[in-house]
Amino acid sequence: MSTPEKRSKSDSLFSILKNVFFVLLILQFLPMIFSNFKMAAEDALHPKAHVGFLNLTGEIYDTSFYVKRLEEFSKDRDIKALLLRINSPGGYPGESQALFIELKRFKEKKPVVVLIENICASGAYNVAIAANTIIATPSALVGSVGVYMGLPNVKHFMESWKVYYTYVQSGTYKTAGSMVKDTSTDERKYLQMLSDDTYQQFVHDVATQRKLSASNSKIWADGKAFTGNQALKLKLIDKIGSYHDAIAEIKKLANIDQEIQLVHPKRSSSVMRFLLGDDDFGDDLYANSVARFASTVYNKFLIYQAEQAGPVFK
Repeated sequence: MSTPEKRSKSDSLFSILKNVFFVLLILQFLPMIFSNFKMAAEDALHPKAHVGFLNLTGEIYDTSFYVKRLEEFSKDRDIKALLLRINSPGGYPGESQALFIELKRFKEKKPVVVLIENICASGAYNVAIAANTIIATPSALVGSVGVYMGLPNVKHFMESWKVYYTYVQSGTYKTAGSMVKDTSTDERKYLQMLSDDTYQQFVHDVATQRKLSASNSKIWADGKAFTGNQALKLKLIDKIGSYHDAIAEIKKLANIDQEIQLVHPKRSSSVMRFLLGDDDFGDDLYANSVARFASTVYNKFLIYQAEQAGPVFK
């Protein structure tokens, strides 16, 4: 059994750790409270029109964050429109299409303006065409309407090191595109068919949204990226401009007279995202793992305190 002195020390340690834990939680909420208070005070003194803002950057491989924010902005009656700034070379076709569909749905309720400052290519351009208006800087890279599949092959490298790989498969094309075997003629035809079908979907979406002739798609859909100036001539964008032009366009589309205040996506505090495994906190898998770890540690503290206190019933 533990002595009273040991129990007292363990209780003190646990109490300190527990207090630090809750102080950290409280500190995480303070900036949000002050920020909301400041925003409310400013709105009361100088009313502004709220416009949602999203920043799509980097490779597109997971759009869940953007889809959630679009839903929040769509339900918020104070949000009058959306400004989507894109700086992305593209990404997975499926994720790009998913965000494209969600933006089209959002546009049915509130106008969307896309601002391109550096690059909006491939899948990112697939997202952009859902907007009411696309604005780009003169030298921004826009377009790259096309699809490709990368098929790396390390078969001969492995064989040079006497490493051999054998498949047991059911389904003729199950291993098509594998990097550890040669691609047969039939497999290449099959993969080309997938690429062509995805490409035709992309071309159709661009032609429909930008009101272009699909018969002339070889001009604007051969995989080339264009400067903003060239994209304007090809009608891939609507205007040449920058941030202030995008704001002016939003005011026009949403019939806004007063000053605009951009509403950035609400993110959970870092501690809460750390504990709850919110998928905004980096990679979903890592966030969930960290959340489980934090929960386990905290529970062990509770168990440790109970053990040091001795049995409840004697």
